[in-house]
Amino acid sequence: MKNLYVLSENCNTWNNKNFENTSDLELECSSCSSYGELSFVYKYFIWRWEIDIPYDWKYDQWSRVRLYSALVPVLIVKCNSCGEIFRVYPSFVIEGTTLTLSALIFIAFAYESSPQLTWRLIPEHFCDEYNKIAHSTLYKAVHGFGKSFNDRESIIKEGKAELINKYSLIAKDKATIPAWPPKKSLKENTQERETALRIVLLPLAYLRLEGDSFPREFFTYIRKFRSIFSTLSPPVKKIYTK
Repeated sequence: MKNLYVLSENCNTWNNKNFENTSDLELECSSCSSYGELSFVYKYFIWRWEIDIPYDWKYDQWSRVRLYSALVPVLIVKCNSCGEIFRVYPSFVIEGTTLTLSALIFIAFAYESSPQLTWRLIPEHFCDEYNKIAHSTLYKAVHGFGKSFNDRESIIKEGKAELINKYSLIAKDKATIPAWPPKKSLKENTQERETALRIVLLPLAYLRLEGDSFPREFFTYIRKFRSIFSTLSPPVKKIYTK
């Protein structure tokens, strides 16, 4: 069964859609290129870890951030023209991790930008006492993300430069302020993944100084980031192989 993806910002916007009215999803059959011919069959649910950042959040207020598990509908649709059947996912569901795209980027940014945060502390600050994500899940997701960037450096180079240039005035204005604390990784291969992430997340390192506007700027950054993200296959690679 083939997969289709629909652009969606987060769990709330996706869950509020009328899935039985597939015309609202603007789907095109990837097998026969028919447009508007995909009909709803049924849906099922998967769990994903979503991030919630208060609109007035300021950097370092880690205990105000919520990382929580949410049910995400996955659709099964059928093309009325060719009979092909598809799974339909929202774009924030990414291969290789149970974190949503915004959760993955924020966790990577938080860990890299804060000297105090460790993998074990992030669930303590971000999660409910009785529903915590494993710190090893966060580590594997973020480093798998960094590995994808590192392995496809030559392919994403142009898009990465364009994204960073878009925020170059921010970096220039804050040039006297250190962007990142010292690297936390010790081994060479983990430092390479960390470096790859820090380069692409550089705008967020400066945007964190923007006070109350950071949450809005963060999600704007993610929308611009998608052009790079779409070239990663898979977005999150396995970092341990047998």
